[in-house]
Amino acid sequence: MTASIPQGPFFIVSKFNKRVLDVEGASTKDGAKVCVWQKKESSDNENQLWEYRNGNFVNLHSGKVLDIKGSKVKSDVRIVQNEKATSNDEEIEKQRWLIDHEGYIHISSNPDLVLDIKGAEDENGAEVILYEKRSGTVAANQQWELVRR
Repeated sequence: MTASIPQGPFFIVSKFNKRVLDVEGASTKDGAKVCVWQKKESSDNENQLWEYRNGNFVNLHSGKVLDIKGSKVKSDVRIVQNEKATSNDEEIEKQRWLIDHEGYIHISSNPDLVLDIKGAEDENGAEVILYEKRSGTVAANQQWELVRR
């Protein structure tokens, strides 16, 4: 079962530490690291805002989509932003995401690989990776809420 996704811009907020998905340094480059950062309350927060379009999480600032670094969908791989793929099926699948009713955001082709704050690190700039889904109290660093701007 998938969760409802808000229309328009939203923050992707960690249930673990209330930090939000952020494109590091407000980069607009392909391959830029996606991390977690304290939510900015000012108007310069577009690198923390996302929209959901046709299965892609699109960063409002860069127009790039949430992606897995490299060419393979596997555990313990960094999450980055990249230009939306249009012709390569493998690349397209690496950029498609779903969120379930518990707040796990998983790659659409594998519900057991989810967005994870690496090492449950609780600080600004902590790396976000794709990792095996866990359950129970140890899973808070893998659960997210979509909160309208």
